[in-house]
Amino acid sequence: MADENVLLLIENGVASVRLNREERRNALDIDTATLMYEHMKNISNDNSVRVVVLEAAGSVFCSGGDVREMCDAADRPKYLRELSRLIHWSIIEMRTMKKPVVAVVNGYAGGAGLGLVMAADIAIAGTAAKFNTAFMNIGAPPGCGTYFLPRIVGYKRACELVFTAQTFNAEEALEMGFVNRVVPQEELEAAKTDLISKLSKGPTLAMGLAKELLHASLSNQFQTQLDLESKAISIAAGTKDFEEGVSAFTEKRKADFKGS
Repeated sequence: MADENVLLLIENGVASVRLNREERRNALDIDTATLMYEHMKNISNDNSVRVVVLEAAGSVFCSGGDVREMCDAADRPKYLRELSRLIHWSIIEMRTMKKPVVAVVNGYAGGAGLGLVMAADIAIAGTAAKFNTAFMNIGAPPGCGTYFLPRIVGYKRACELVFTAQTFNAEEALEMGFVNRVVPQEELEAAKTDLISKLSKGPTLAMGLAKELLHASLSNQFQTQLDLESKAISIAAGTKDFEEGVSAFTEKRKADFKGS
């Protein structure tokens, strides 16, 4: 059933969004992309959620758009327009929600799947992970990812990765900046749990403001960014977590943040 293509579990402030089309290599069709967007939008507005995990069932993270569905579409241009926009809406939610989003890459991430990895705030990968921009393999320009790709790897390398559609492994992805960390495949779940535990116990509102600042810095002018920083830290100064943080600092104890 379509409503099982993306599973959502919210527990102890952690929202897990799990791609669940293992039989189709977690490829994104219209139904799956719609459901992912709905989950991301709802999570963004859920104040109980302090951190988001994007992960996948099976041995593939996401192979990108569902090429079989593209092939069968009666109106391929219309289908690709709709599918790409749905994926873009999820990416917008991932980047604008004021809480950290972590991608856990258990296997192959290609095309739009790589785009999702790039859109996450933090990404960790198992040693079995492989990556590819992939779009050129079906004779298409990237349907997502061109905003992030040159910012991560630089313009010339971005051109090479897109034009050649070469596959690269987890260590190469780490070297180029696609992921923050690579761990042995059998340790991926433990690494995810450790990272999520740390983030979920942090000052969520401050993280959200910091995320907003970092994203804005990609396009802001210098003085505009400084002004935004000044406004953000003044907002944080009125939160309970800031009060707890400064109190814990002066009392030389570990802060107990509540995300408020």
